[in-house]
Amino acid sequence: MKSNFEFLNPAFPMLSNLGGTAENYLYTDTNSCLIKLGLFGETVVNLMLQIDGIEPPTYENTHANRIRLLKKEGLISQGIDDILYALRTKRNKAVHDNYDSFEDCVTLLEMAHNLGIWFFQTYADGHEKPTPFYLPEDLSQQSNFEVLLNEKEAMIQQLTEQLKSLESSGTGSLTLQERVKRASTASERMKLSENETRYLIDAQLRKVGWEADTVNLRYSKGTRPQKGRNLAIAEWPTNSKVGDHGSADYALFIGLKLVAIVEAKRMMVDIPSVLDYQCKDYASTIKEEHADYVVNKWNDYKVPLLFATNGRKYLKQIETKSGIWFLDVRQSSNIPRAQQGWMSPSGIMELLEKDIEAANQSLKVLEYDLLRDPDGLNLRDYQIKAIEAGSPVPGKPSEVVEVVCVRI
Repeated sequence: MKSNFEFLNPAFPMLSNLGGTAENYLYTDTNSCLIKLGLFGETVVNLMLQIDGIEPPTYENTHANRIRLLKKEGLISQGIDDILYALRTKRNKAVHDNYDSFEDCVTLLEMAHNLGIWFFQTYADGHEKPTPFYLPEDLSQQSNFEVLLNEKEAMIQQLTEQLKSLESSGTGSLTLQERVKRASTASERMKLSENETRYLIDAQLRKVGWEADTVNLRYSKGTRPQKGRNLAIAEWPTNSKVGDHGSADYALFIGLKLVAIVEAKRMMVDIPSVLDYQCKDYASTIKEEHADYVVNKWNDYKVPLLFATNGRKYLKQIETKSGIWFLDVRQSSNIPRAQQGWMSPSGIMELLEKDIEAANQSLKVLEYDLLRDPDGLNLRDYQIKAIEAGSPVPGKPSEVVEVVCVRI
């Protein structure tokens, strides 16, 4: 069976060999698999610099800084940066902590395959049709497996030495502006699977203070809310009849409080519709055995905040198929809206501590004296008359009018 990375061999044999060798290690040495995948990402970056003749950073020429340089040039989008970050950090963990994980390897192999397609479309044939990813075959039982593996390692070493001897050539057939456009187009074409999307969302959630690990922090593996921990627990079961056997992709807990439901979808799914259908159903069908985690109830909902995303950075031109969409179900008048990033645990607590209903009630009993008081709003006579004319209760400003007052 051919490697998922075979299509790279004619133009970029180094990448083809690194990807293929990572596949060969999948069933026998997952630590080495993660290291090879990290090298795959690093080689992509180095080739980009060489082909476009971009000088590497003059200070601290590290892989991370080379990525920053390419981002500054506009060659690396947020989606590609997320993949490179995942490959780089897991490689570092494999090297320094001897980390290994079969589940991580499978997801990162798929992500590296997508990265390879993007790179090929950007730097070779921009019209290459993506090849579907498939789980590599286990070849470790073949009699010549060790020989084949050693040959691949030797080839990688040889190609690595060749790359080291090359200077930035700038021999690409495109100008930098043309390359940036092609890279952007290839990035927009890329379609990540739900597993890849969840992996990237884990990293995004961790950056703002949540403990997130789709592989290990799962309900089925015994993970439960704990005091003092901000947990994103994967595959949280509900009584819902929709979606993946009624399990939410994530349930967010601040200590023992269930504060949000998160759904992660593959690319090109209409995200607001996921909030309206799936997330709302999960939020209203929390199991009775989990009642102690419910902080309140809002109509039929037992969870106050809902999120849905496909991991793609928000883009206005594909508004409903990008970004992180959010809905606060505590008020029926609230509508879904897109936001650029995830809320931190402290941000969610601050939002939840705002008693919206109590604030509205206080507006209904607010005396007009406060509107006239120099130490209050100190409004002018014509403003007071306008409010009096619009108030449904004589002598009291209305809820709607209060918004006008604040804006004034």
